[in-house]
Amino acid sequence: MAKRRKIKLTSLEQQIEANQESWLERENIHLEKFLEKANKEKKVLCQMAYHYLTRNKIFKTRVKRLKAKLKRVLRSKKEKDKLKILAEASLA
Repeated sequence: MAKRRKIKLTSLEQQIEANQESWLERENIHLEKFLEKANKEKKVLCQMAYHYLTRNKIFKTRVKRLKAKLKRVLRSKKEKDKLKILAEASLA
């Protein structure tokens, strides 16, 4: 602010301003590292989400196939039972 008003700064004020700038630089470096870490975590989370979505899709198709197979087996078992009943009825 003093620079804008074109007031001469004392040596103490200049040191305080220099310390403030160095503090801001350190804080900026810290925030950049924090942002890099957050971006890495975001990338890992996106990869995990994709991984589990694909696993979910794979297992859904596997369950669908097993249900169809079970349905076919039960249907054929019912037909065999019907044939067995007809055979026993014709023998009796």
